[in-house]
Amino acid sequence: MPSTFFINPRSNPEMRSLNEIILLPQQNRLQDYFLGVMAILSDHFSIRYSALFLRDPQKDWLHLEALFGIENEIHPLSCPIHKGTIGKVLESRRPMTIQNLGQEPLYEEMMKTQKRMEKIQPPLLCVPLTTDNESLGVINMNSLYGPRHEFIEDFQFLSILSAILSPVIKNYQMKKVEPVLKEGKPKAKSHLLDEILEQKLAEVLNKIDPYVETKTKMGIFDDIIRVVEKILIRSALERVNYVQMTASQLLGINRNTLRKKMKDLKIKPK
Repeated sequence: MPSTFFINPRSNPEMRSLNEIILLPQQNRLQDYFLGVMAILSDHFSIRYSALFLRDPQKDWLHLEALFGIENEIHPLSCPIHKGTIGKVLESRRPMTIQNLGQEPLYEEMMKTQKRMEKIQPPLLCVPLTTDNESLGVINMNSLYGPRHEFIEDFQFLSILSAILSPVIKNYQMKKVEPVLKEGKPKAKSHLLDEILEQKLAEVLNKIDPYVETKTKMGIFDDIIRVVEKILIRSALERVNYVQMTASQLLGINRNTLRKKMKDLKIKPK
């Protein structure tokens, strides 16, 4: 594809797709808008997979915001910002190619499992999303024009696409923050969790006779910890269809730790 691929907008898919994306109405959710963008691109190019990762302003992590081509339940949900090719893309704000998925923090655990997805095949293109000198996140996707040694044409087109999408994505983020600013600073998640657990545990303790507890040495502390862990882990596994890698990411624990607790708590994997 020559550098003058925009000369004849009626005869080339690049110009037609960008024009359709510019005219695409915004949706209530960023996920729906992103899927609309990818649906347009897939009409003109052979796109089988794409993922939108946004930066968490309070943590050094990227979280999965939207996904095209595969189901969320079997895809990694987050990855560290400063590691792998994705980290280099965020730092340099330049698109790069992910050649080895097994060495990329985002995909390395997935590549070790039996559920390796056919649609996620190297090389993948990693394109930064930036606006006002701020790194918003990245978009990972397969090549528009098929595998090759160099991706000059892909990156030329995707850099323009990024320039179009970045301010739109920033606008979605601002809209998400506005209700919070109007209502005042919300309670921290940890405080809300404290209140919920305090209420529920108080209900449990009120049903137990302290004198009976002292004499029988029931060990209520360990029992409650065990029950809470079992309920939490089982609920997380059910939510992600028993994909242990995804459940461990959801819970914020190491996958080996999850497996050990499942064994100790006698939670059978499906």
